[in-house]
Amino acid sequence: MAVRDHAELLLLTAVSMPQHVATAAKIDRRGVEAYVERMAQELLGSSVDLLREMGVGAEVKVVVGPAAESILAEAESSAADLVVIGLRSRYEPKDLILGSVSARVAHRVRVPILLVP
Repeated sequence: MAVRDHAELLLLTAVSMPQHVATAAKIDRRGVEAYVERMAQELLGSSVDLLREMGVGAEVKVVVGPAAESILAEAESSAADLVVIGLRSRYEPKDLILGSVSARVAHRVRVPILLVP
């Protein structure tokens, strides 16, 4: 699809780290963000390389914050034409109350969404 439509992809990873956890653990938030950014670049680097070989522009971006809200904000600020998000097969107890990240994004996103099992 990306090749056919000459799309550019943003591989977004949203990491949620509540401030009280960082404070209690005496973790430097900027240090954690830098670490997560490096890990995401390493893990997704081969995917970016493959996409670029196919002629698809791609980049990796890491945002720190609540996942659904971060994804929605990035879709809005980047003027995305489509959001592609994976569905998890396992659920946490909070998902029963709040809904999964993909469900929250699907209900609030302003562009088409493709849910991938």
